[in-house]
Amino acid sequence: MKGFKKLVLTGVLALGPIIGAGAVSAAPSHTVSSNDTLWAISQKYGISLKSLITVNPQLVNPNLIWPGIVLNIPGKSTGTGSGYGTGSGYGTGSGYGSGNGSQQGTGTDSTTQSSYASQVVNLVNQERAKAGLSPLASDSALTKVALDKAKDMYEKGYFDHNSPTYGSPFDMMRSYGIRYTYAGENIAKGQRTPQEVMDSWMNSPGHRQNIMSPNFNKIGVAYYNGVWVQMFIKN
Repeated sequence: MKGFKKLVLTGVLALGPIIGAGAVSAAPSHTVSSNDTLWAISQKYGISLKSLITVNPQLVNPNLIWPGIVLNIPGKSTGTGSGYGTGSGYGTGSGYGSGNGSQQGTGTDSTTQSSYASQVVNLVNQERAKAGLSPLASDSALTKVALDKAKDMYEKGYFDHNSPTYGSPFDMMRSYGIRYTYAGENIAKGQRTPQEVMDSWMNSPGHRQNIMSPNFNKIGVAYYNGVWVQMFIKN
């Protein structure tokens, strides 16, 4: 029986009280003052007006902003990916990467979970070493967050960065006490082995960018009933 493989990318966030996700990076959020306009804010951060509007979908009418609202500020880096977006900030991505694949993995015991997670960390660091990048340290607290996210997706039957239980990956990290200056998440479903899921991620430009980003120094990886989660941070 053929399974259905899925991949989704969330990019990184950067400094400050951040409330969004981008495909590559995001700078601090900005609290609107009485004299602000979107144009003035875009000029202040050296970004385009279009990218500022794109990362703030909560603005029903971009011509109307008011003091006290918090705006997401996209980063200047560029990149491509599925899920949350392409390029800076939220962007507009292509959604899930998908394809017909092998039967979904079913290993659920703690030994399998731990072994698969460790293997993925090793594979990530092998790829980073080839590019001359520093290895990512496996973080036990972040690994717990990743495992709870994988379980939540499996048990509640969804496949998305935004959890009905925990909110966005970044909300979830903060609720678990994870501190970061950059953060990111890759998720996948249906791959049977660590090598298979890594091949899928590395063949997707956006997911690969998270794996190979010099902005991260820690990683948490989880596997649960065919659901894979990578979480990345720098702190």
